[in-house]
Amino acid sequence: MLTKLVYMGNTEMWKEWRKRLKIVFWSNIRKKGGVTTNLACMAGVSAISGMRRLVLLENHYNMNNLSNMLLSQEKLSLLREQGQYYNKYGIEYLLKRLYNGEVSDALIHKASLPLLYSSIYYLPQSYVVNKEVFDYEFELVRGKLFECLEDFSEWIFVDAQSTGNASTVAMLQEADLLVVNLNQNPESWDSFFENYESLNEKAVFLIGQYQQDVAMNMIQLRRKYHIDSNRIGAVPLNMDLDLAIQEGRLLQFLNHNFWYSSRSENTYFIKEIKRSAGMIRENMIRIQREKDRRVSINSRFPVFGRESLN
Repeated sequence: MLTKLVYMGNTEMWKEWRKRLKIVFWSNIRKKGGVTTNLACMAGVSAISGMRRLVLLENHYNMNNLSNMLLSQEKLSLLREQGQYYNKYGIEYLLKRLYNGEVSDALIHKASLPLLYSSIYYLPQSYVVNKEVFDYEFELVRGKLFECLEDFSEWIFVDAQSTGNASTVAMLQEADLLVVNLNQNPESWDSFFENYESLNEKAVFLIGQYQQDVAMNMIQLRRKYHIDSNRIGAVPLNMDLDLAIQEGRLLQFLNHNFWYSSRSENTYFIKEIKRSAGMIRENMIRIQREKDRRVSINSRFPVFGRESLN
């Protein structure tokens, strides 16, 4: 049988390069790391500052979820009318369509809610299935889901459950960047470095509800755990932010105070979250350049296969 050599390229490397960047927000401590609040703040300030399209989603049911922070009660009530989410919007709608083999930009547009002049797309939850079924369906089509999202958006922000979730375990390994959300209690930091040291290489850190006057402040945390300044940021404690979250107007609060605020507390808050969002952005740019460099190096060594001439 006659054969000829055919240039195949490095298919896997080019697939890896094509992928958009996936940022997973996660904490090793339940309900104390501020994952959802921190993610919403980072997404909001990044979008307002001109970053390209973002997609936000959660891989688990959470009663205090992004919907409650980003959407007013009137809009929540409208969306949660009988069947609205499941038939027209939301992550459950998207998971079901992906399971049936549908993949398109139109599908993401239909399932998501555009926010901040369509710079953010959010996949809301409807709670039409129980937690176990949702977890199973999410993991079942997780690969297809992120392929679809990677074609649709520049960056993907995922609010990942702390423990007990199969998709979280997988995403901690697959994430381009892991944003670890912790408080100022040294026990939470000790727990991360003792039990999740393997994740440290691709991790950056956000301190939720941050207070400068607490003994274990950012300077002390950096020194104790040997963290470079370009890998740690803070989302300060802020009463106006807490009120905005309760009323579903977090994005409006950020937008209103982004350029100027008459309150010094809000000026400080915005300054810190801008710095934190910039820290995340710089790390993502570094990761993208590293991916580009690997592709460039690998492209110098062509991969060949054989093709039959018969």
